[in-house]
Amino acid sequence: MNRILIHKEIAKDIHEFVVEAPAIAKAAIPGQFVIVMADDRGERIPLTIADFDRAQGTLTLVLMAIGTSTRKIAALPQGADLFAVAGPLGMAS
Repeated sequence: MNRILIHKEIAKDIHEFVVEAPAIAKAAIPGQFVIVMADDRGERIPLTIADFDRAQGTLTLVLMAIGTSTRKIAALPQGADLFAVAGPLGMAS
């Protein structure tokens, strides 16, 4: 599980998360994305890695809550765990 360290709504329905994910942060390259699941019944949502901190082992993700699964993720409070974060995936930019 990946703990949500910071969760803030930066605009209406736009949420920023800082997530504990040391292995992904270590391997991430700008332009890549991760697959996120809120729970074991949720969809797999691709989210661009907005930022990462290798020293702290964190990822910054931003999402717009527009569908069922993104609303589930947006409803998770700071300190909660995401069911799954897989990556990094994709070609670096």
